[in-house]
Amino acid sequence: MNEKDANRGRSTVTKSSWVSMAIVVGMGLWLFSGDFTAETADAAEPSQRLDSVSQKVLVQGLQSKAAQRAVEIEVLGKTEANRQVFVRAELSGAITEVNAERGEFVEAGEALCKIAVDNREVRVQEAEAAYQSAMIEYQGALDLSASGLQSKVMLAKLKAAAVQAKSLLQTAKLNLDKTIIRAPFSGFVEDRQVEVGDLVTPGTACASILEISPLLVVGQVSEREVAFLEEGQHVGVRMGQGASMTPKLEGLISFVARTPDAATRSYRVEARLENLGGASRAGLTAKMRIPVSEALAHLISPASLTLNAEGVLGVKTVSEAGMVEFVPVNAVGEDPAGLWVTGLPSEATVITVGHQEVIPGQAVDVELTQSADSARLI
Repeated sequence: MNEKDANRGRSTVTKSSWVSMAIVVGMGLWLFSGDFTAETADAAEPSQRLDSVSQKVLVQGLQSKAAQRAVEIEVLGKTEANRQVFVRAELSGAITEVNAERGEFVEAGEALCKIAVDNREVRVQEAEAAYQSAMIEYQGALDLSASGLQSKVMLAKLKAAAVQAKSLLQTAKLNLDKTIIRAPFSGFVEDRQVEVGDLVTPGTACASILEISPLLVVGQVSEREVAFLEEGQHVGVRMGQGASMTPKLEGLISFVARTPDAATRSYRVEARLENLGGASRAGLTAKMRIPVSEALAHLISPASLTLNAEGVLGVKTVSEAGMVEFVPVNAVGEDPAGLWVTGLPSEATVITVGHQEVIPGQAVDVELTQSADSARLI
């Protein structure tokens, strides 16, 4: 190998070394710059989060003052008839007349169905004749006994015969009267079970009568709530759903069960509503509100309610230091203007707009709106 070839080899080696070194240095710089960028980003995130928390947000709120309010127990239930019976026949015979029309109102004692009289009138006449004869014989024996011409034994037998004849007469009259099946109380005919010509026996139903004045509202309460209830308490009731819901009606608790339902462990409660007229119906959805005590409560908008991380219901307020606080509340009543809640101090700044955008401990600026007590519109 001559000197020229040797120099060419050294030059090739030198260039390859420089290229390799450049590649290694470049990869090192690239890796280092990536780590540094990631570390810088990670370090910046907590700072940004702190900045976002510490940055003041504008919210709307109201200065709410507590007012004395009745604490109510809300009971969901339904309406029921005060009583319902199937009016049944007590005799055998063919139906000759049916006066009960479905949906018709009948008075107590009004005839619903009539059974064929057959020979029952004749039996009454026979019993009347027998009774009159027995009384004449007994009266004659009394006159003879006063004169000493009638023994006491014969007088006793004639008296017993007169009493028996009277009993047979009353039985005959009672059987004749039972051919007319009458309404036991005033109410509505819900259904009728016979038609003219049907043959009935004792126990056959003629019609069912429903008494819905007074009307019962029935619900179930828990073991904790039943301790606050007693018969005679006033109760507010609204029946129906949605647009068909009735105005508030006033009634009284008429029954509180002393033993719970075996399946639900809840207690039956009944309220009685008087003088509702023919518009009342059984089976309607009903909501009872029963005042049980009084407490200081705030009137707030239901939209102001929120849940914390543990699922507790509450509202967000602003402290005197301008920091957001979460306060658990309990609903104790409804109002056309909002919801009555307890758990807040006597005066509180409740966040009404923007409470979903802030967290407890965050500094905020509050734009106060009209108070709930004066506006009644939140």
